[in-house]
Amino acid sequence: LDKGKPKNEETFINGVWTISVGDSAEAWAKSIGKLMIGKHKAKKIVFDFSEIRGAGGRLKGYGWISSGDESVSKAYPAIVQIMNNRAGSMLRKVDIIEIMNHLGTVLSSRRSAEITFVDYGTDEWEEFAKLKRDCKEEGKKHKQQSNNSLVFNSKPTRSQMIEVFDMMIDAGGSEPGFYNMETGRKKAPFATGSNPCGEILLPSKGFCNLVEVDISKFKGNSAGLHQAYHIIARANYRQTCVDLDDGILSESWNTNNKFLRLCGVGATGIATRDDLTQYEIVQLNRSAGYAARAMAKELGTEYPKNVTTVKPSGTLGKIMDTTEGIHKPEAKYLFNWVNFSNHDPLIMKLKEANYRWIPNPGDSTSTLVCLPIKYDNVEFTKKEVTRKDGSVEVLEVNAENAITQLERYKKWQVYYCDQNVSNTIYYKPEERDEIIDWLLTNWDIYVGVSFLFKNDPTVSAKDLGFEYLPQEYVTKDLFFKYLNTLEEINWEDTDADIEIDDGGCASGICPVK
Repeated sequence: LDKGKPKNEETFINGVWTISVGDSAEAWAKSIGKLMIGKHKAKKIVFDFSEIRGAGGRLKGYGWISSGDESVSKAYPAIVQIMNNRAGSMLRKVDIIEIMNHLGTVLSSRRSAEITFVDYGTDEWEEFAKLKRDCKEEGKKHKQQSNNSLVFNSKPTRSQMIEVFDMMIDAGGSEPGFYNMETGRKKAPFATGSNPCGEILLPSKGFCNLVEVDISKFKGNSAGLHQAYHIIARANYRQTCVDLDDGILSESWNTNNKFLRLCGVGATGIATRDDLTQYEIVQLNRSAGYAARAMAKELGTEYPKNVTTVKPSGTLGKIMDTTEGIHKPEAKYLFNWVNFSNHDPLIMKLKEANYRWIPNPGDSTSTLVCLPIKYDNVEFTKKEVTRKDGSVEVLEVNAENAITQLERYKKWQVYYCDQNVSNTIYYKPEERDEIIDWLLTNWDIYVGVSFLFKNDPTVSAKDLGFEYLPQEYVTKDLFFKYLNTLEEINWEDTDADIEIDDGGCASGICPVK
């Protein structure tokens, strides 16, 4: 089926409630609403997915690949089971999180990122903090969809910070995360949470608009850099002009958007621009803020409540041939294993161009492709490593400790960012006490970062018994040996330009997609 009926259709006969799910975003959204509300006292609920288009088709206007009914047909019964387990009682916090995680599996990985918050010290917080520890087990992989973070509404004690870090270290280094909403609300009094990567402080029923400037391209061209900020901030404000009164979302979304007009003018390539002074960084903030407010004044609409941020830029950082967000790369030569849906037509194109690939061992619906990444404009430390097989290699790696990374976060958080600098801090367990000291000293600056164990460059995927590492440090020789086997990708028949021609944006205010 290329395209089915766009709307849901339902019947209720002899206690059997049948919902035929339509082939549209609106129909999918409403179908889960019907399931959760349960307007019929049904003995049996039947979901008919026969109208949903087949897997592999690109969804015009959304920028992702249709997964057909493969994922949704697994997610909905799982959600029903969670609800049945709580029959006659209220859903618990962890139940709601798991329901959202199941829904997250329905979309592609980049479109379904989630963040969940639970206040530290409240009911279920410890269970929540350990919720993902079994996420590699069959039947529980949906838990990987969200970044689970504890919220501190006041400054924690040292013993509380030790407690959280020990939980993180015991679970592999990254979760639970923790968010400082006390400082967050000083930057955004309306905030109750954030977007999935943590850089935009949001109210309930609020959303973010993100753009960024690659500041690495403007060395020696300060005027050009400020002009770029002027243009992109104006464009970013115009994104807030989308009318959200679409008949699906509640009115609160539209009201909040019109009042807050939240922008997200970011910077990427920051690790290449240690030459920028505090004064120059402040001026970038002012250029972005002035341009966004000038756009608001011209349109006669509300000024944006916040303008600047820094996002992770994991995807755009690679596309724009620069370092990602505020991060200094972990090595000069890397093999990045990137996840693609099995239905994505790009998979075959990459295979034809000799890109290395393996089935994703944690997800039967996706394939991992090895993309070689090289960074020439950042300084690295040469490190001689001895592999377990006795071979000796020389790698060029990032030797920064956690405090150096946190100080870079602090610099841009103080002098540039109206909201939060999204940042992953790579650390070693033995740095725990230093990190806690830094956090407690800088609690009125810190909002939230992610923590992740720093990879040991001496250990390869083979050494660990794995087929791959998400980010693998390699030698110069190995990098170019692989690079030289790759051929140019044939982009024909991939719909690569499907998003370019959109007449709906001709007025300068694009429609909701």
